[in-house]
Amino acid sequence: MPKKERREVGVGSGLATVAGLTMKILQLGNCYFGGAFREMGHEVKWASTDPGADVVLSPFLVEAKNLLAALPADWRPDVIVMGDHSGFPKILGLEALSIPLAWYAVDSHIHHDWHRHYSAVWDFVFVAQKEWAPLYALEPDRQTVSWMPLFCHAAHDRDLNRARTAPLVFVGTLNPAWNPDRVELMQRLQARYPIDVRTGAYVEIFNQAQMVLNQSVAGDVNFRTFQAMACGAMLVTERVGNGFEELFQDRVHCAVYEKGNVEQIVEIARYYENHPSEREAIAACGRQAVLARHTSHHRAEALLSLIARSDVSAMVSKRLARQAAIQGSMAQVYDVAMRSYLKAANRGEGERKTVFYNTIARQYAEQGLAICRRLGPMAQAASCPAA
Repeated sequence: MPKKERREVGVGSGLATVAGLTMKILQLGNCYFGGAFREMGHEVKWASTDPGADVVLSPFLVEAKNLLAALPADWRPDVIVMGDHSGFPKILGLEALSIPLAWYAVDSHIHHDWHRHYSAVWDFVFVAQKEWAPLYALEPDRQTVSWMPLFCHAAHDRDLNRARTAPLVFVGTLNPAWNPDRVELMQRLQARYPIDVRTGAYVEIFNQAQMVLNQSVAGDVNFRTFQAMACGAMLVTERVGNGFEELFQDRVHCAVYEKGNVEQIVEIARYYENHPSEREAIAACGRQAVLARHTSHHRAEALLSLIARSDVSAMVSKRLARQAAIQGSMAQVYDVAMRSYLKAANRGEGERKTVFYNTIARQYAEQGLAICRRLGPMAQAASCPAA
């Protein structure tokens, strides 16, 4: 495939008003779309604490300007894309960069207490859980906030043509502190029906399953929704909001049960175990829908297409002109992060982790204090929790 013509882009030249352009994309956090971006012909570098990243970051806080300095001298990103990693921001000062910024916020249902402040940093916010999207629209005149559901990775989440010998399986975290409803549901269900419950890798077991059970943390349309269907199993999933009914139909793409209703799950499982042709038809329809509309490639394409249609220069200019307000929002984020790490330090996980957590807590505290010192007294009262 011939390389697309390289044209110089950026804030001054109106990034992505030119369609079909090869862009330099700096991917931060979870590398949800790195592979898809590359398949689309873009140049991608991934910066993360992951040892497989192109730029491996310290586990402590990092200045954005130092991150950019670590990139090759002739490689300046046209856009920065942050994939939500369900953790606090570790890269400081992104909001002050004259580079378009896009964030894929996945865990709104868990982290909305500080996500609503952190959204001030971004020009483009893509929210995985539809009902939470309005929370992120802080300044509509300079930001674009869009619902963008989760997805599968088609190359990984696929039907391997295995014999489907397990009637019903569940693969996911089973931590009673994080999701007591799930643990209780599985215990009650195991007493009634031979469900195979596991944690860890899922592709092989999903390929051995006739049906995959799904349960959400907090009404979210989760990754398991798309992964199970992509692997060719029939999804049995909890009824949730967040746009699920706009994506899939009950008894067409999957089977839906009411939250916590073990009797209904057992009824569904027994019926479809004994009616394989109906089960296989639903599973095939679900898989077809996911692969046609809900892969990482579809999401990457939608993200870049929206940026391409936007007046990026105006959006970035307004962000740079409103740094005081954005910094006030970040003071709130840093306060929540500091308290969270101090709490972690007191959990008694050993001296090494305690020192690590306390160090990061101190870094967040220093960042918040520095912001509050820069703000005037009135702004301090409004934005600085520790002021």
